Amino acid sequence: MCPIDALGIADMLDQPIDVRSHDPISGNEIRVHVTPEGATSWQPEAAVVLAGSSSCEGPSYCGCCDVLNFFESTENAQRYLREHANVQGMPISIPEAAAAGRAIFGAILEET
Repeated sequence: MCPIDALGIADMLDQPIDVRSHDPISGNEIRVHVTPEGATSWQPEAAVVLAGSSSCEGPSYCGCCDVLNFFESTENAQRYLREHANVQGMPISIPEAAAAGRAIFGAILEET
């Protein structure tokens, strides 16, 4: 599951969630807590999400989810981009990633 998907689960299920991941560059742990109301806390404070894509063809899970990752810092996310020339993207803040997750998954289980 990519970070944006994971961060949208709290709103989708109307339950607080804890996400743990590891920076692909350093291996260090990133922890994020999200409530259904949108309150978000994370460690380390400099953590970001790389919003990227390795392909523009086919379903999003094929070209996006494999490169969307948590990083402990913007510097590590930018290093990842330099080392993976096939990946296009940019680091975004944890609150931006959580807002994207809410926008995508927040109402997915609501009855119409």
